Order: sequence, then C-alpha cells, then structure tokens
Amino acid sequence: MRSPELPPRLESKRFILRDFTPSDRAAFVAYQMDERYRALYGTADNDSTRASSNALFDRFLAWQEEQPRRNFQVGIFDKSSGDLLGCVGLRGKDLPVDSAIFGIELSPTHWGRHRAAIEASTMMIAFGFRELDLASIMGVTASDNKRIARLADWFGAEVVAERHGSENSPEFTTEWTTECGTAKVDWSLKRNLWEHGTPDASRRTDSFFYANCNHKTGTAAEMQKQACEGM
Repeated sequence: MRSPELPPRLESKRFILRDFTPSDRAAFVAYQMDERYRALYGTADNDSTRASSNALFDRFLAWQEEQPRRNFQVGIFDKSSGDLLGCVGLRGKDLPVDSAIFGIELSPTHWGRHRAAIEASTMMIAFGFRELDLASIMGVTASDNKRIARLADWFGAEVVAERHGSENSPEFTTEWTTECGTAKVDWSLKRNLWEHGTPDASRRTDSFFYANCNHKTGTAAEMQKQACEGM
C-alpha cells in the first residue's frame, strides 16, 4: 500500500468523502444510536452502546495520525447540505501491503439509496487501486445482506468463501446470526477486473474526481487531473 501525499478528500457530483473531524462526532454517534441501526446490530439504547460508538469514532481519528497510514475510514457527506450520510473505508493494517478490506455503511435515514452507496464505493475503491496502489480489495458481509451483495456484484467482485455456524469467527457469530442461519461471505475484487473486466468499468472511473488534483504527481495523478478538468 502506497501512502497518499494528502489526506483523502474525494468528490463526486453529489457527495464528498473526507476524513472525520471532531465536529462530526455528534452526527456519527446519533445515527449509530438510531433505533433502526441498533435493531440491525442488536445493540441496546444505553450508555454502553453510546460509549462504543464514541470509541469507534476515536479510533477513526487515531488512524489519521498513523505513519505509514494503512487504515482509512472517512465520512460520506452530502455536497449540498453537508449532512453526514454514513462512512466508507479501506483497512490494510496486518494485511499484505497490496491488499485492504473494504467496508461501507449508510445511516438509517439513507438506507435504500443504492446510487449513493455506488458513488461512495466507487470513489473509495478507485482511491485504493490508484492512489494506494492496491492489487486486491476484499470484503466481508452477512449472507442475508442483499444490499451489499448487489453492490459487490455491480463492481464485479467474486465470492471466495462462505462460512456457516462454527466456521465463522467468534466476533461474527452471535445469537442473532446463529438463529437466522446467517453465513459470513468473503468476496474479493482485483484491480485488473475493476479496470478492464466489465462494461461498467469506464463509467466507474469517470464518475468521480479527486480534490486537490494539482498537488499530485505521477500516472495516477495525471488521470485524476484529467477527471477534474472533465467535470
């Protein structure tokens, strides 16, 4: 994984992805405390849950200071209103240098906004392949998460493993997953497939641009600059 010259600030026509700042804490904790979000993850409306959300936010801030930086968890913000829609990230720590794990979540208010998820994912995955020089991006999700399954399929990701029951890691196996028969699905997206493997590849690379393009150097920077100028 190559370290970017600047903190990521990625933009599409409608959204901005950027590092969280302390002023974003209230909005982040608020959507994680939403009763719909808590129902999805089986968490209670109590001080412990709120403390866990605050600790997670603190972890995202701490990742920004790590050198070399291997973990990126950034907020998804509406470009017009500035509202926080959720977060998306690539986590590469303890993995081979050319690999990272992808994750995305939208706040309950924005569930069902498939296009928003596509735009945010497109920007983050392209950032990983181009700016971080990743060769492979992986993901892990529950087998009954149809939204993520559709998203992974749209990007051309391949399922590499599906684990049931005791095959799942302890942090994934809960009373809820056992009762519902939910499996853990591992998927993988390779850079060559992302760039050339599907008819949608050219549309993906044209749907975003990097802010601060004029500060970049190298081949990836030239592509970013062209994208900026073409918007």
